Amino acid sequence: MPISTRWLVTGLLALGSASTALAQQSPPKGAAGAISEAVQEGTNPYRPPSAPTLDPDQITRDKCESLKEQYNATSKKRSYQTTTTATQNAQGRPVPKIERDKSRKELQQAYRDNCT
Repeated sequence: MPISTRWLVTGLLALGSASTALAQQSPPKGAAGAISEAVQEGTNPYRPPSAPTLDPDQITRDKCESLKEQYNATSKKRSYQTTTTATQNAQGRPVPKIERDKSRKELQQAYRDNCT
């Protein structure tokens, strides 16, 4: 018997004995055991808890309320921030770009699009 065939046969025997050992495990206990037995018998006594169904209108109202709270929490004063990119002036020095913070305006637009 060539060496590679011997290794193949040895591996298959080891795999077969491992699968036999797994098949002969003791049955699980508790709820998992009951579920396992029911699945093996073809029945399913376990019923997952049903999720409460939310009204789509209620979901929309909640989303709109959240948008309104976020909008009211932002500052009414104009704020500016620097961006990571900078331009160079005539002397080659970097000059940071400054942009107006648009988060309040974006929240307002999202509220208009989704809630009005």
